[in-house]
Amino acid sequence: MRPEKALRWLEERGAEAEIYFTRREHSSVELKRGEIELVESGEEHGFAVRVLLGRRMGFAHGNELNHELLERALSVARVSPEDVHQGFAYPSSYPCVEGMFDPRIEGLQLEDVEEYTEALLAPALERGVKITQATIAWSTEEERICNSLGVEAEQRGTEVYAHLSAVAGEGSDVATGMHFSCSRQLDLDFEEVGDVASALARSSLGAERLETGDYPLVLRPIAVAELLESALIPAFSADNVQRGRSVLAGRLGEMVFGEELTIVDDSTLDYGLESRSFDGEGTACRRKVLVDRGVLHCYLYDLYTARKAGVESTGNALRSSFASPPKIDSTNFIIQGRGGLCEEEALVVHGLIGAHTSNPVTGDFSVETRNAFYDGAPVRKAIIAGNIYELLSSAAGFGKDITRVSGVVTPSVGFSKVRVVG
Repeated sequence: MRPEKALRWLEERGAEAEIYFTRREHSSVELKRGEIELVESGEEHGFAVRVLLGRRMGFAHGNELNHELLERALSVARVSPEDVHQGFAYPSSYPCVEGMFDPRIEGLQLEDVEEYTEALLAPALERGVKITQATIAWSTEEERICNSLGVEAEQRGTEVYAHLSAVAGEGSDVATGMHFSCSRQLDLDFEEVGDVASALARSSLGAERLETGDYPLVLRPIAVAELLESALIPAFSADNVQRGRSVLAGRLGEMVFGEELTIVDDSTLDYGLESRSFDGEGTACRRKVLVDRGVLHCYLYDLYTARKAGVESTGNALRSSFASPPKIDSTNFIIQGRGGLCEEEALVVHGLIGAHTSNPVTGDFSVETRNAFYDGAPVRKAIIAGNIYELLSSAAGFGKDITRVSGVVTPSVGFSKVRVVG
């Protein structure tokens, strides 16, 4: 059944409706000891249907768009509670975003990836470190959405990913290193990924314990992203704000961080890893300044929370798959700041372990360092604990190494004295 026919069928039964379709083709190779040991490829596709009977919302999903799927959505709507804030997106013009799709990735075959795997592994072999895991993955995805109000939109995207983990040393002195990179275009520097991981493993040998104390701290981009994704980003969700699960609730216009810090969520960033023209509800995407020089300006909304707040959706209703309803999330979460970075007598941390255990309601975190160096010398794993709001309020400098790490775009960030348990 075509989506247009499905919409008419539902409208004849007194329902407004929205039909979403996605198809994703993905492939990956995993390498161990320099040999390809695992090759995976697959295709996933499906439809999601949301219907409104009065103000009762129903949701159903399946691999085929047929009468059974439509009836399931109607059945759910009939038993759902009424809610005046439910509704669908109206038609609008969608922005043109550069760099979302690269036909070179769509056409990649296994034999084409051989040169990339060689480049990924070469630095580890040159540095004499052991490769514990290496992965190259690529995918193509398309999305379509239409609804009873006249929305009709489609978009396509590609992505390529490379990762390498390495081990250096032997006996009692062993160190690991890990690095990864991702892009919407086939422009990844595979050799650099392998080189950074191998260099981290080699330079982390001979690590010594760091005395417990207060130290200047520098988090490299991957470490910044790991911490923000769990401890901070959920606080900007209007759903969490309205449910009282965010420290930022009721604080619009207030200084929540130091004046050096600005945070932007930009769904239309050219070549951004989370860029898109429209969100999972068909709302046009745009750039939003969340924090301007420390002052909170905006939350992230979907249609439902926007109607509750009496504002417009920010286009941040995202879908993890066709099997899940849209949910508020950030897109390209961009960290900007003023002031240079000083690394002298500072603890420089390339990665964190345990960031996912952070408390997104309070912002409290306790993490272990990965590949950390003090004054250039490697240190054993140490614990950094604190509160993300207090930490970001002490931001003392920003590097020039702006990096796209999943949905976070950030440079290295330096902080004034931070408690470190060695």
